[in-house]
Amino acid sequence: MRHQFLRLFFSIMAIVVVLILVQISMLLIGNYRIAMDWRNRVFEEFALTVQDAIWQISSADDAAVFNLMLQNTSERISGLLIRDGNGEFVATIGRSPMGKQLPTPGDFEMNDAQIANARMQVAYQDEISYRRVKVDSPRYEIALTTTGGSLPLLRGVAFRPMAPGSSSRVELPEALEDQDIAGTIAITIDGVTRGFIDVLVFRFSYYAPTAFAMEGLLAVFILSMPLAIIISIILAAFVSKRTERSVKEIQDALCKLSRGEFDISFPRQHTEEIGAISASIASLAKDLERHQRSRKEWIRNISHDLNTPVTSLSILISGAIDGIFPVDEKFLSSLKKENDTLSERIASVGYYSFLLSPDARAEKEDVDVGAIAADVISSKGLSCVLPDNDIEAYADPALLSRALCEVIRNADAYGLSDDAPVMTLRIGGDGSSVIEVRNRGSLPKPLPQFFEPWARGDESRTSGGSGLGLPIVHQIMELHSGSVTIAESGAFVTVTLKFPQRP
Repeated sequence: MRHQFLRLFFSIMAIVVVLILVQISMLLIGNYRIAMDWRNRVFEEFALTVQDAIWQISSADDAAVFNLMLQNTSERISGLLIRDGNGEFVATIGRSPMGKQLPTPGDFEMNDAQIANARMQVAYQDEISYRRVKVDSPRYEIALTTTGGSLPLLRGVAFRPMAPGSSSRVELPEALEDQDIAGTIAITIDGVTRGFIDVLVFRFSYYAPTAFAMEGLLAVFILSMPLAIIISIILAAFVSKRTERSVKEIQDALCKLSRGEFDISFPRQHTEEIGAISASIASLAKDLERHQRSRKEWIRNISHDLNTPVTSLSILISGAIDGIFPVDEKFLSSLKKENDTLSERIASVGYYSFLLSPDARAEKEDVDVGAIAADVISSKGLSCVLPDNDIEAYADPALLSRALCEVIRNADAYGLSDDAPVMTLRIGGDGSSVIEVRNRGSLPKPLPQFFEPWARGDESRTSGGSGLGLPIVHQIMELHSGSVTIAESGAFVTVTLKFPQRP
């Protein structure tokens, strides 16, 4: 059972590992969605704040707009990134979403008003490493309108959303990556784009409590692997132990069957599959026991059926030798009768054995049932009332002839009156050919297995039958994929043969 334990262990372990991996994946996906929602929410709140404060802009230049945005940043905004009207990088103030200080070119001049917010610092550097970062199109626009002229004066300010556009890649400081820019606000003066302000938001995992919570959850899932292995071992051992007990019971039952012991019982099984196997084995034991009894009964009946005419022949021959019976025509007639009985019963056993063999086949064709029935009655010296109508059956002519002979002979032998059996022919509702042979009589109680060999052995012997008539009919109908039934209705017994129609 070691292999079974290993199979169960690896199966349960695989299920547990898959569940843990799915949970880790869901955690990571959920964390990513929360981070994206967090970034968008902070940017939208910032944009709303800028929209409410837009009236504070008093001069018609982009520096005033940047100063307004800088003054309205919250602690969740990590930094702002300035790009010119062509989208090229100019400067940064503040930190990256992961808290790393962003550099600004050393030749860029930023006035005191722009850095009045002490929370964000400017770090000048002469040498800056860049990388190409994907930047989405601006989501909002701050539009300034002026009076024009050499000294333009501010005439109006508007804050409005922009239609989505295509993203682009821009050379930005190396500390920034794709998805770091939460959103962009464009600055236009008199319809001309003067620059872009990219808003950077601290990542969700930047905050220590949040990072601690995420690391704790991941640690729980990672540390659960040893626990999963232990649980898998315990479950595999428990399940394999129960299965081992059930398998041992099945093995013992099969060993008893092989020894010919059919008294088999199983305790209540804990699994539906093992229970179904146990029930099948118990049913098999009953069938084998029944077949064994039938085989013993067959041997006894065959011996009795064949011994009766052999004994009669032996008595006749011994009596003739001893001079008790004169060897005359009457003696020879009796001798022939017993010999014919013996030959007929031996032939019936041989024919029935042939029908049970794999070589038996039904060579089907359309045959005239009435004509075959009339030929059987005439050639076998039987009596039966044939119908006026006639039908065709898709059957083997020789097998059909033998089946009709056995049915009519059986009905004639066991009828309770001198009236001949009556045959009726009809076409069934499913297109099958139905042959019914009815005689006056009754069925014995309890009903014997009519289609089992020698099921009526004692009665057959008293009436001169072989006990194989209806079993032969049953096997013939099996070869035709048809059916034979026997039923009592009122004072009559009816045997019904049903041949399926041609495919």
